Amino acid sequence: MAVVPAYNEEPTVEAVLDRLYPLVDELVVVDDGSLDGTRAVIEAWLPRHPAARLLAFDQNRGMSAAYYEAFTDLRRRLAAGEVAADDLVFTVDADGQHELSVLDQLHDLVEIEALDALLVRRDLSTYPAYKRAGNWLLSAWASVWAGRRLLDVESGYRVFRLGPLAHALDYYRGYKYSETVEVAVVLCRLGYRVRNDVLVPVPVYRSRTRLVDAGIDAAVMPAAAWRVLARRRVSGQRAT
Repeated sequence: MAVVPAYNEEPTVEAVLDRLYPLVDELVVVDDGSLDGTRAVIEAWLPRHPAARLLAFDQNRGMSAAYYEAFTDLRRRLAAGEVAADDLVFTVDADGQHELSVLDQLHDLVEIEALDALLVRRDLSTYPAYKRAGNWLLSAWASVWAGRRLLDVESGYRVFRLGPLAHALDYYRGYKYSETVEVAVVLCRLGYRVRNDVLVPVPVYRSRTRLVDAGIDAAVMPAAAWRVLARRRVSGQRAT
């Protein structure tokens, strides 16, 4: 299954959904209170695609809230026995920046290596130098708190095993764009098998994050790691 958050992506969202839909058995789109025609495009697209559904906010709440809404719904369905802990969940942006031609390869890699999460490492060679430098710094900072080397902690192109993803929700909530960095740190600290070194091209350059978002991400990472360490210490479990 795949989760696609969308905010003001009217020009690109339909093409992304068209390409992604045949590659997965279920598709969840989250409209994050778009101000343009994004929701209308999605609602017009849905009737022709029975394995897709829409979750929507009336006001913009941020990418992290969109992911948290979808993941919480998946955790509810997991508890109800509607989906399985071993099911794979892809996250894909609605702006066309993720290379979907490699999706089957990512799926096979997760299965062959029995990974709990594959966080795609984007080829940022076409990005501005300051963006590459910022990504390197945040990823290095994330590595400190994750307890292992992460190379592109901001990547939104990911494959999760549902059981570990549902477990991670106990340790983070996400703010603005921080969901990607928090879930990476949490999964590593919980001891799950995580890879972040599979390099994938980026067809188009897209970025909405600002310096303040980087500051938020830097602040939430140690907080996320501490929540894992503190709770596991209380429960008598050893954290990695």
